[in-house]
Amino acid sequence: MQFILILISFLLFYNFSISKDTKEIISKTHSKTEVKTFNLKNGINFSSYTSEGSWENNLGNYGINKCLGTVKKMPSYEINLNIMCEFTDKNGYKTWSVLKRSSSNMESGVGYAEIIDSTVPHKELWIGTKCTYATNYLEDVNFTIQKCTVSDKLYEKFLKLVNK
Repeated sequence: MQFILILISFLLFYNFSISKDTKEIISKTHSKTEVKTFNLKNGINFSSYTSEGSWENNLGNYGINKCLGTVKKMPSYEINLNIMCEFTDKNGYKTWSVLKRSSSNMESGVGYAEIIDSTVPHKELWIGTKCTYATNYLEDVNFTIQKCTVSDKLYEKFLKLVNK
């Protein structure tokens, strides 16, 4: 239920921030995760995070993803994530993004991802894009939806790449 409320809030907020000259790239990922944790005496938990899975988007593209990073849980239950992900699409193009999130719950939350590098043509239009995401976990599998607002020009170029 909490995830549904977070997702509804995310979608409402996101829809108000879209201009007429932009489009959305909406991606869904499903990944199996592994977390290894040090539990410190001062109440802080410091974890390494890895995941591998698959993704698809509203352009008809799909591929695999791998992520790794850190999760720090404070005694106040505040959680800080700093995770790097690599997405490889069906044509072999790669995109790397950094995901960040601060919340009080590891099992679900909303954060942002920033595209930091890519091998796609016209990558200069893609790098620096900030995307919003919402995620939820079932045991060791995460389910994430990510929305990136991009220019009409970039959207059309990506659509041509997918249909290549």
